[in-house]
Amino acid sequence: MRILQVIPFFTPEMGGSAQVAYQIARHLGKRGHEVTVLASDYGSGNSRFEQDHFRAALLPCAVSRWGFYITPGLPEWLRTHVAGFDVVHMHTVRTFQNAVVRHFAVRHEIPYVLSAHGTLPVIVQRKLAKKAYDLLFGRALLASASRLIAVSPVEAEQYRQAGIEEERISVIYNGLDLEEFAHLPARGTFRSRFRELDGEMKVVLFLGRLHRRKGVNTLIEAFARLETEMDNSVLLIAGPDDGELAHLQALANRLRLHERVWFVGPLYGEDRLAALVDADVLASPAVHEIFGLAPFEALMCGTPVIVADDCGSGELIREAQAGYLVSYRDVDGLAAALLRALQQREEARQMVIAGQAFVDHYLDWSTIATQLEVMYRGSVRASAQSGVPREIVNWGFRRFQ
Repeated sequence: MRILQVIPFFTPEMGGSAQVAYQIARHLGKRGHEVTVLASDYGSGNSRFEQDHFRAALLPCAVSRWGFYITPGLPEWLRTHVAGFDVVHMHTVRTFQNAVVRHFAVRHEIPYVLSAHGTLPVIVQRKLAKKAYDLLFGRALLASASRLIAVSPVEAEQYRQAGIEEERISVIYNGLDLEEFAHLPARGTFRSRFRELDGEMKVVLFLGRLHRRKGVNTLIEAFARLETEMDNSVLLIAGPDDGELAHLQALANRLRLHERVWFVGPLYGEDRLAALVDADVLASPAVHEIFGLAPFEALMCGTPVIVADDCGSGELIREAQAGYLVSYRDVDGLAAALLRALQQREEARQMVIAGQAFVDHYLDWSTIATQLEVMYRGSVRASAQSGVPREIVNWGFRRFQ
């Protein structure tokens, strides 16, 4: 198949959705499909994905504001190339790219599928802008999609609440490239960079964007509760700033934790794996987190995990009995979970073993690539049989409040 993936940006620095698009492209490319990733070039000057079995068309980004990455050359690119694709896979919901690509896909009767990556609900920031986008483009985008991909049962429920018919929802997890974990960095590699991190020091790790919904402030407050019971511990906060770094640093200073809470910036590739290997526990206490790969990466590195109980990854961690669950903003509960994970080492080890078995069975990208192939082919067949894309008058879309 000739597959076009559409995403507003395509660089490792942008995290989750870009990583998913990259892994889908390379694994489907390895299976013989012709895959093109279409995105803006935002951030690609700092770091790029290696084009492994696929090609990337990164168009110049003229404006990057309010979460939109405007590429004026997109319509001309689509006029020249879009007819050559069998299916389109769009990532996230409210983007400039999706609005334009949907127009061309419908015109050329090319089916498309959509992965919202947790961006469907109107929550957190820019609510008015999101509602305006839904009115102008979002309703039609959802209505004429062949399939809506949910990465967890939590996200599937979000689609249902938006009025999406059950038969158009496919639950396909995000995956891990298990080859990455076959030869992990030696234990102690990451610790050796810091003179203070001797073998006795306990390391609590957060890995992700520094955004207010990630719950890092709760983690810092919970970590402060460990001072009397486990003073030989540090909290490493690793990830790019998404507006919260200054607030988090101020919180750590106010709690007199400036010597025990370290902000180490974003980690990629081997550095990321080395940090996961050397951590004693990974904490991901985020809210509105549809999936989240970091807890599963930690498990594959042999590190126990703590996750929020109302997120997609928490749902899977509960199913696999692979980690500790806490409620969002529950400082006492998170502190207790941190202490238990650090002290009950055998219990934590058994959870890691269960988690690794779950990942091997369900989250291998090879397995997920097969599921995507089946869904793409079904979309292509359905489009060929109907002859025209779904009429947008049957929206059935209710906006989130």
